[in-house]
Amino acid sequence: MTLPVKSHGLTALGPLHESFARLAGWRAHGGAALLGAAGSLAFAPFHIMPLLVLACTGLIWMMDGARAYRRWGRAVFARGWAFGFGFFLVGMHWTAMPFLVEPERHAIFLFMPLILLPAGMGLIWGAGAALAGAFWSASPSRIFIFALFFALAEWTRGHLFGGFPWNLPGTTWAPGGAISQLASVGGVYWLTLLTLFAAAAPAAVVDTRETRGLGARLMPAFFAVAVFVVGWTWGAQRLAAQPTLTDETLLLMDAGVPQNEKFVDGVGTPLLLRRYLELMRDTPSQPGDIVIWPEGALGSVLLRADTLESIAAFLGDRALIAGTARSQPRGGGEYDWYNSLAVLDAESAAAGIPRSIYDKHRLVPFGELPAAEIIPFGRAMSAILPGAIQQMARSGFVPGRGPATIYADGVVPPFVAMICYEALYPSIARSAQPRDGADWLLVISNDAWFGVGMGPAQHYAQNRYRSIETGTPMARVASRGASAVIDSWGREIARGEPAAGDPERWRSSVLRAPLPEPLQSTPYKRSGDLLFWLSLAIFSMLAFFMWRR
Repeated sequence: MTLPVKSHGLTALGPLHESFARLAGWRAHGGAALLGAAGSLAFAPFHIMPLLVLACTGLIWMMDGARAYRRWGRAVFARGWAFGFGFFLVGMHWTAMPFLVEPERHAIFLFMPLILLPAGMGLIWGAGAALAGAFWSASPSRIFIFALFFALAEWTRGHLFGGFPWNLPGTTWAPGGAISQLASVGGVYWLTLLTLFAAAAPAAVVDTRETRGLGARLMPAFFAVAVFVVGWTWGAQRLAAQPTLTDETLLLMDAGVPQNEKFVDGVGTPLLLRRYLELMRDTPSQPGDIVIWPEGALGSVLLRADTLESIAAFLGDRALIAGTARSQPRGGGEYDWYNSLAVLDAESAAAGIPRSIYDKHRLVPFGELPAAEIIPFGRAMSAILPGAIQQMARSGFVPGRGPATIYADGVVPPFVAMICYEALYPSIARSAQPRDGADWLLVISNDAWFGVGMGPAQHYAQNRYRSIETGTPMARVASRGASAVIDSWGREIARGEPAAGDPERWRSSVLRAPLPEPLQSTPYKRSGDLLFWLSLAIFSMLAFFMWRR
């Protein structure tokens, strides 16, 4: 069916608008999916922002055509869902990598990350498109409506069923750049709203109204340009400040073992422990340095007498923060397992009692949180899906108590602990802060699960937004990922460099760098998402005003 769409506005773009609006059937769904796939390249490591503009503009023009259908709701939903499917398929294709660690067992289940995940996430975007369609008009108001409902869809995705806030459009801006500083004002969801509006604004220059003149049609573009010119200017001035460095020195260490070797008998824990002890012995350092190892550093329980005795012998006058699985008896010969972080010094290591323990509370569905806790028939499925991130906890981990600032007086300055997946959540870094603030954020992760492509780069970029939002420096140690020290503006102070003496195929890295001081506070740290909700209300009023015009 060919829709009777006639374009008005910027004449040069009229034929392009009509070609998008008249797409129907499989061509419309395929075109929307291709637009979504292109838009996903705006994230790290590419940051090709024009593709997000092209994607949002094309989707709006396709929604213009869909609104001409008698059953427009179904058509608009389908285009939004297909757009989301392409967006999440390309942007999160790396979620298939854990299924290829043991391909002989798990490759048959690749349909789950490559079909079910993007299809499920696409439902949220389809719902956002359908809700936007209910308030659609040919006027420039549709730009405000689009940004409003898709930002709400992203907020929902970040919170529904525990949330999965990966690749929020606000994180397309390179962290540590001028525009990214806006996250310190209203948070990443507020920046997502502004980003979606700016990406969609060019769509307003063409519509189906027969009125003459470009003034009203150009208004969203002028508004977007004004907001981001002011935002860039303010962000650039904010970045003129230089970090103040403290007397605390961090020593970040990653043995860089490939994930498929981590649990191999004779290769995993014994060789890993030896490699970390070599790094502690051979890396220049000073008494008082804080040594940090990544999530699940040894692939086994670190808090064992023989392991701690070896660590104490090499640790000396330094402190150690390390990721480890730990178990706790619950009776009847059963154990609860936790994905944890432990703070040690030589004395506590020798005694076998850590100075402090943090248990991860936001667990990765299917990877750490067992399938039995998530879906029907999950207990049966858990036997065939990839094991937990720490493979000794085949039945899954138990969630910890919640966000926490970790105190180990006289050993390390107070810090907010986040393990891997947790560093995606703006609320954790903010809510864990005590009234007078933590001195730093610590993220430990195991990026070895996700190869060397888009996944680790996206994770690192999104983690850096937690420093921008809270004005708190960050140390990040990731197995086969980016290990770095980040200042309170999200800028990379230093990054891990290759270490000598690696076993074959390993990629060890080390970094010794001072810890920057935190800022006093940020508007987002004080007010959270308040500005996001106020801006949604303002967008609603502007949409109504433009619709009336």
